[in-house]
Order: sequence, then structure tokens, then C-alpha cells
Amino acid sequence: MPLVRIDITGPKPVAYKKALLAGARLAVTSALGVPDSRVTVRVFETSPECVDVPACRTDRFTVVEVLLYEGRTPELKSALITALRRVYAENPAIEPSEVTVYIHDASQLDLDVLAGEAEAH
Repeated sequence: MPLVRIDITGPKPVAYKKALLAGARLAVTSALGVPDSRVTVRVFETSPECVDVPACRTDRFTVVEVLLYEGRTPELKSALITALRRVYAENPAIEPSEVTVYIHDASQLDLDVLAGEAEAH
């Protein structure tokens, strides 16, 4: 069930966005042990004139939000953050300091999911 949203300042090449998508999927499945068929990943590009970040950030600043069912340990969440920063450092070469990760836990009662989805988290 993990839902991953990746926010970047664009425009970025298609290969860059594909690397973000693939990297998030790999990080989630490897760090959390979630089946690939349960992971949804989306990239949102915002034009530079609509982004205001501190001067210490570059045009590669990336915000990753992960929505999970509650119950995962702090260790698993930390492993996910580490995995995301590692895969993005490799491809598309984003410095770990440029990757901010937010993990949101949600109760199964708080999400509208398809029948059977909740049991397969």
C-alpha cells in the first residue's frame, strides 16, 4: 500500500524522473519488504517560479513523502530513509543532503482502499 509522492523543481529530463520513480520503488520494496505490486510512486514537477527554498538548496532538492499503514518500527522507517538517499545518490546523482523524506502513518480506517488492499499491507 505505500503511496510515494516525489516533489521536484522542473523541468527535468524524462530519464531523471524515471530514475526517481524506480529508485523509490526499489527503496520501498527492499527496506520495507513490501511486494512491488502494492507500491504506487508519483513524481510532481513544479516550475522554478513556484518554488522558494533556502539558498543552501539546489535545483535537485527533492521532497519524498511516503504514506504507510501505521505499525512499522522506527528502524524500518530509518532504513527506508537511508535506502531512498542511497539510491538517489547513485541515480540521478542527488546529494543525500538534498533529499528530505516525510513518512506519514495512517490507520487502515483513515484510508479509502480497494477491497483486499488493507489485508496486504
